[in-house]
Amino acid sequence: MTEIQQTNIAVANFIIDELHKDKPFNLVLNAGQTGALYNIASESHHLHSGFVRKLEATLRQRVNNGTGIILEVSDSNADLYYHVLSNYIAVHEKPENCIDQFIASGEFDKAFESVFGLPIGVVDSLGEVS
Repeated sequence: MTEIQQTNIAVANFIIDELHKDKPFNLVLNAGQTGALYNIASESHHLHSGFVRKLEATLRQRVNNGTGIILEVSDSNADLYYHVLSNYIAVHEKPENCIDQFIASGEFDKAFESVFGLPIGVVDSLGEVS
């Protein structure tokens, strides 16, 4: 996962955490958060949503100006924000695979050899035969 994707996921999680507040409320994002939300909206065209297109257009202006944004979150749009953000997270956040890490570290080979490996004397003898 790239650093930009990590930042975008962090901002998405922040916004999702804010969505529980009593509505309506104003969500204030700084320039960096606005840029991350713009990246998320830009990658969400597959949702075929007028909400996404409008959000992206609004955010593009702020990103070009290098400013933050104040978004009004209401009962009518909170689910839309959640859908866009949670979809982005689901696509880009890959859970750590402990098995892959175990194999990559070489610990799997050690464990395998200790359970199924041949004694060193046998391995040496087989080497002499071949």
